[in-house]
Amino acid sequence: MRHGQSRLPSLDRVELRRLDIDLPAVVEAKVQLVRAGAGKWHVPVPEGKSWGHCQHAARLAGRAPDQVVVLEALAELCSGCVGAVELPEGAGVLWQALEEILRADARATELAGASGPRTWPSYAKALERAARHDDAAVRALLKPVLDHAELGAQGWRALRAWTAVVERSDEALAAYRAAAPSATATASVTAACDAVAADRKVHAESSALGAVIGAGYGYGYGRPSLELWAMVRAAWTRAREQGRDAGGALDYASAVVTQEWGRARVRDVTALPLPAMTCAAGHASPAAWAEAEFHHQWHSFVQRWCARLEAELAGASQGSDKQQLLLVCGWPLTGPHDRDLAFLAQYEQIGPRVPWGGAEQRYNPYGKSLTADAVVLAVPEFAAERALAHTAGQRDRLIAGEQLAEDGRTPQEPAPAVLSAARALLRTAFPLLAEDVAEDGRRPRPSEQVGEARALLRGRRGSEPPVHWAPQRQEDSRWRWKQSFEMGQWIWVPDDTAGGPAGQELRELTEPYPPRGVMRLIVETGVRGDTAMHVLYGAVGGWDLRRRVLTFTARDTGHELSVPVHRIVGLTGDRERRSHDGPLWEEYTPPSPHQFRYW
Repeated sequence: MRHGQSRLPSLDRVELRRLDIDLPAVVEAKVQLVRAGAGKWHVPVPEGKSWGHCQHAARLAGRAPDQVVVLEALAELCSGCVGAVELPEGAGVLWQALEEILRADARATELAGASGPRTWPSYAKALERAARHDDAAVRALLKPVLDHAELGAQGWRALRAWTAVVERSDEALAAYRAAAPSATATASVTAACDAVAADRKVHAESSALGAVIGAGYGYGYGRPSLELWAMVRAAWTRAREQGRDAGGALDYASAVVTQEWGRARVRDVTALPLPAMTCAAGHASPAAWAEAEFHHQWHSFVQRWCARLEAELAGASQGSDKQQLLLVCGWPLTGPHDRDLAFLAQYEQIGPRVPWGGAEQRYNPYGKSLTADAVVLAVPEFAAERALAHTAGQRDRLIAGEQLAEDGRTPQEPAPAVLSAARALLRTAFPLLAEDVAEDGRRPRPSEQVGEARALLRGRRGSEPPVHWAPQRQEDSRWRWKQSFEMGQWIWVPDDTAGGPAGQELRELTEPYPPRGVMRLIVETGVRGDTAMHVLYGAVGGWDLRRRVLTFTARDTGHELSVPVHRIVGLTGDRERRSHDGPLWEEYTPPSPHQFRYW
C-alpha cells in the first residue's frame, strides 16, 4: 500500500461497476471548483490565504464556484490543484480503498492470465506484490467508515470486495506455484550450475572469448548483453526447469546464444584462443577466417559446458525432504542476483518480516534500491543445503535453523516451539520484535536491568541547561538543547514512573519537527526473562505522550517500530555516524567512567 500520496488517483468506472464497488459516496462526490470558459478546473482560493495555492486559481478569485462531480472532472483538473481537493467526510477514505482494490485486482488478473513460462523469479516478484501484504493496512483504513451512520453500508461493500480480491490473488499465486518447476528439479539444476561455476577454467574460456569482441557487454554495437558463460548458464537452467531433456536444453541454449553472439564481430584477432580449431584455407580474407574461427570457438564452448552441466546434474543427490527452519536475509528474492534463490519463495514464512542490516549486499546494477529484509522459512533440507551452498561466499545471507519435528506444524499454524525457534533466528537479523513486546502484558513496568541502565545514564549526562527568563534567551537555550540532543551530546532518559517530566521533555524535543539525522535508541530486546540491551539506529517518527510509545524507523528501511517506554533506556543523536553510515543495530555497551560526559 502506497503512503504519502498527495494526488487523487483516477478510478475506472467500468472496473468499479464490474467489481460492484461503484459507491455513490465516491462516484457522486461533489466539490466546489472554478474555471475560465472551457479551461482547467481549479480549487477556489480561500479568502485571506495569500500563499500555498495555484497561481491560476488566484486569478479566478472573483468567479462563483460550481458544484462538480470529482470523478468526472479529474481528467480536467489542474495538476497544481489536485492535491488541494477536499472530499466530503469519509469519501476520501473510500476513494483510497477503491484505488487499492482496483490495483490489487489488476495484479491478480495479470498473474492469472500470464501465458509465459512459469519461473520462480517471476513468482517471487508476484508474491511481493500480492494483495495479502496490504490486507491489514486496507482493513485499518476502512475501519472508521464501517460504523459511520451514512457510509457504513458502502464501507462494508468495499471491505467485501477487498476480501474477494485477496482471495483471488492467493488463488492466482497458488495456481502459478503449482505450474512452476518442482523444487527438487530447481535445486538440482542450481547445484549443477554452482559445481561447474566453481571451475576456474569455464570463466577463463568465457573471458578469453569476450576479449575477442572487445567485451563491453550490453553497450550496443553488436555486442552481446551477457558474457558467454552467464548466458549459457541462464539458458540451460531455464530449459531444464521447464522440463526439457539434455538434447532439448542444448538446442535451447545454442539458440539463445546464437541470437546475440551470432551477431558479434571479431575486433581483436590476436585474442582468439590458441590453437586454432579451423583451417585458414578456403576463406576470402583473414577477417573472414577470424569470423569463422570465432563462431566455431563459442559454439564449441556451448556444447562442451552444457555437457559438463548435464554430467553434474546426473550426479546430483536428491537430499532429504525433512523440514527445517532457514533464515533468509535480503528478502524479497527479486534482485538481479537472486535468480538461483528465488525458488525459496514458494515455502511458508514463519513469523514476521524484519529489517536487515546487509543492504550493501543487495547491490542493483540498474540503480533502483532493493528492499533488504529478513524472514524465516520452513523448507525441506535439500532446498536448504542447495541454497546454503549457493551463498557460501555471502556472509550471513542464509542461516540454517533447527529441524522441525513431524508434529511441529499443523495445517492451521506452526506449533509454539517452532514460533519460538523462528523468533530466535529473526533476532540474529534484528533484535527487537513486536511479538516480544506484545507478550509483556498490560501496563508493564521497566525491568530491573532497564532501571539500572537508566540510572547510569542519568548520572553521566548531567542536567538540562537552565532556561533564561527572557523570551529570546529562553528560545536560544531550547534550541541549543535540541541541537545537543541531535548531535549526541545530551541523551534523553525516560522516567521510571509515569508522572515524571521526561515525557514532556521528549515531546519538546520531537515537536513540531522530529530530530534530524541518525538517532541512537537504546532498548531492551528479547522476551522477559531472557533479555539483552541493544542500540538501534534510525529516525524518530514521533512520540505519543498519552500511550507513552515512541515511533522509530529503522535506518535505511521502511520498517516503522512502535517502542513502548518501558523498553527504552535512552535516546540521543549519533555522534559518530552523521552520514547515515554504520550498522542497523549493535550490542549496547554501558558508558565507562572515563568516557566523554554527556552535555
